[in-house]
Amino acid sequence: MKRFCMLLLVLTFIFSFVPKGFTASDEEIHALKQQVQELMKRIEKLEFEQTQTKVDAAKAKEEVTQLKETTQATQPSRVDLANSLSKLKIKGRWAAGYLASGKAGSYPDGSFEIPEGKIQFAFEPDKINTVVMRLNVNNATAASPLLDYFYLQSKNFIPALKNSPYTISTRLGRFKLGFGEETFSDNPVEGILPSTSAGKVGVSDEGFEVAGTVAATRLFKKHPLGWLVSVSDGNSGVGSDSGAARALMTKLNYSPIDPLYLSASYYTSGDLKISASEFSIAGLTSRPTGATNWKRRAWELDARYDFGKGKKPLEPPVYSDSKAITRLSYGRFEDETTTGSAGKRTGSFGFVDGIYNFNKKIYGASRISLVDLDGDVTAALNGVTTNLYERFSFGGGYRWSDNTIIKLSYDINKNTGVSTENADDNQISALVTTQF
Repeated sequence: MKRFCMLLLVLTFIFSFVPKGFTASDEEIHALKQQVQELMKRIEKLEFEQTQTKVDAAKAKEEVTQLKETTQATQPSRVDLANSLSKLKIKGRWAAGYLASGKAGSYPDGSFEIPEGKIQFAFEPDKINTVVMRLNVNNATAASPLLDYFYLQSKNFIPALKNSPYTISTRLGRFKLGFGEETFSDNPVEGILPSTSAGKVGVSDEGFEVAGTVAATRLFKKHPLGWLVSVSDGNSGVGSDSGAARALMTKLNYSPIDPLYLSASYYTSGDLKISASEFSIAGLTSRPTGATNWKRRAWELDARYDFGKGKKPLEPPVYSDSKAITRLSYGRFEDETTTGSAGKRTGSFGFVDGIYNFNKKIYGASRISLVDLDGDVTAALNGVTTNLYERFSFGGGYRWSDNTIIKLSYDINKNTGVSTENADDNQISALVTTQF
């Protein structure tokens, strides 16, 4: 089209000089044709040069782009700090205040303390896995071990279960085993009172855990059945196991109706030889006297009922918006030795506690708890050598904010039965607690 326009322009220019009625000779016509051909050649040359210029420009642009990419590749890589921090979650809890006890207690002269200080870091490298580690800095000191938790948690890693009535998750590393229910609030921050039950049970260990829920039938559709199985070292301390046996723990939990929650837990340590157990009952982890090989077994049943149930049923009771909550726990343990019934140590433990929310700010709480050894056997229960240790706890709290609570409590501790003398270890606590 461009060439046609140029030709038309040339012819118009030529014939504009031809007088009307003029008749050109053959020589003149031939000369004109030659001039037209010369003009066409020039036009083609200009078009070729223009096309070549575009090609050269495109090549130059491509070379510049390649040069930039090569330069960037040779530069040292930079850490995308903003992206890394978006995958890191930090939370913790803290409690501080004044504690005073009788002469046989932990604070005979009264003391300002920081009985709880935990900082947890959770890094999520992807949508399935989370690496969790927690620092124990009670009383602003580095406890041993400093990292009381350090594990990998994986959720929803089986594609076939994505839209099914089953869920599954795993933990690998050092973590708290979920034996019983008090274990999830056995600290001054999350507990209804600064103190715990007399027979407090707890176990943190290196191992592997598989847990999940089942909602496959009409019975479990509204309230899924929870289950858990774990395998761990069993012996006390951080590091390699002391024997070939492994500790095993299982647990089931279910809510048959909305206000009621039930759970059942079982634990066996495996052969511990002469090592202490990682599973603690009222602070008791040592082997029976004279035992050269022993194992610990324990089971526990728990029930929780919410009156005027709120919207946060799985929160620790002190943070719940239910009108009132009561809990019942009962368990048995057996320390079996190779010496048979002569060296066997058995006992029971449990508690009943409750919390009543007078309003959104003020609540009252109480607990009755015990740990009782069978027969005439004695052991160091909560630091007192006895075979029956009871605790009666009363107190309450003021919710300064959603996460900060002022707590007051008084614990009456009694050790009776086979005991030389009742220890003077009653305790009063006044703490400010917060979670973040």
